[in-house]
Amino acid sequence: MLFSKILVSYDDSDLAKKALQRAADLARLDESTDLDVLNVVTVPTNQFIVGDVYREVRESTLKYGQEVVSRTESVLDTLPNATHTFVKEGQPVRTILDFANQNGYDLIVIGSRGLSGVKEFLGSVSHGVVQRSTVPVLIVK
Repeated sequence: MLFSKILVSYDDSDLAKKALQRAADLARLDESTDLDVLNVVTVPTNQFIVGDVYREVRESTLKYGQEVVSRTESVLDTLPNATHTFVKEGQPVRTILDFANQNGYDLIVIGSRGLSGVKEFLGSVSHGVVQRSTVPVLIVK
């Protein structure tokens, strides 16, 4: 068994789609490998977003996160393994790492860049995850 629990950080970018496919390929190697997908949403806050407006913005942001992870179902449904999708609110790097540590993942798979459009080799989230992770991280380019 290569890995027993794989976590894919997913934001619906092209490289996240490639990362999901690579993680699915790894999960297919062993039917006991679980593959989970995590989308991290950041709810915008400032002094003008309060009360009902904040609740509406938060609900809308979390709903969009659910829509994003639902787009992974066509890949996840092809796996014989256990799969789950999660949407968590927070700062992406910290949330990915905390979620991975709290749930015992032994591999994190992430695209080298996300939706920001910055044309660096590593985006800020993938760079932060690689630098601070205590488990192996597979970067998909």
